[in-house]
Amino acid sequence: MFTLYGSIAVVVASSVIYHLAQKSISGSGSFFGSLAFAYAIAMVFSLAGMFIQTGKIEVMQIVNLKNWPVLLLGLAVFGIEIGVLLTYRAGANVNTLPILVNGAVMACLIPLGALIYREHISLSSIMGILLICSGVWVLCSSPHV
Repeated sequence: MFTLYGSIAVVVASSVIYHLAQKSISGSGSFFGSLAFAYAIAMVFSLAGMFIQTGKIEVMQIVNLKNWPVLLLGLAVFGIEIGVLLTYRAGANVNTLPILVNGAVMACLIPLGALIYREHISLSSIMGILLICSGVWVLCSSPHV
């Protein structure tokens, strides 16, 4: 149980730090440079974690392109990073952007989970989608998204 809730706590804390950092990145200079440096830090921590987990760092395992989900994950992470950074630079508020994005993502993932992974869609899931959609609509109708 601690693993589940501890992991959720790490995600929540990291997400808060993520949005505060993204919103605070300077408008001057290249945002690609900022992302490159952030990825370099993430790589150092990832390689350290790999070493702690396995006792070695296997370069061929890292660059194995047969693992298409990892390739897609890399593309998705890059898209998320650039999208969030550009959205904050366009004037989005840190108190609404995560709600809008996560609400839209959840509304997409519920039916996709059912189609791709055969996950059950319950009445509460359907109600959740409707609440998410209405909440996103309310936030989008505000002039200060």
